[in-house]
Amino acid sequence: MKKLLLAILPFLLFSAPSFAYTKYTVLNSTSGTVDSLVFSQMASLCGTHYLDNLTPLSLTSDTNSRGACLLTDIKGTLHIDGEDIPLEYHSSGTSYGQFVIVSKCVDHKMAAKIVYADILGNYSDADTPHYG
Repeated sequence: MKKLLLAILPFLLFSAPSFAYTKYTVLNSTSGTVDSLVFSQMASLCGTHYLDNLTPLSLTSDTNSRGACLLTDIKGTLHIDGEDIPLEYHSSGTSYGQFVIVSKCVDHKMAAKIVYADILGNYSDADTPHYG
């Protein structure tokens, strides 16, 4: 039984759509642009994903499926108000797929980061508060 499970486990993890994580989606909530975001994934079988040309106040989704690949890093550069601000997200391996780029002015200098957020509103009924 153990051999059978080991034989079919890779098939289940990498080909069954019910086991696939959400595609990468990024909301650029800033007035700046990002030429490219690079998504690095954990396993050697998982390729690198790219999102290109993130315009101001836009929602961009990956066209490729990521399967059962865990995300480890996102890197890119936000171009805003004549400044180039590095964007980085690090994880030991996460299934998160939705992110938002945020910025603010601190002491007359722009600061920005990319953070996880449920931007598509994928809430289950259990997450929705009910008022009696």
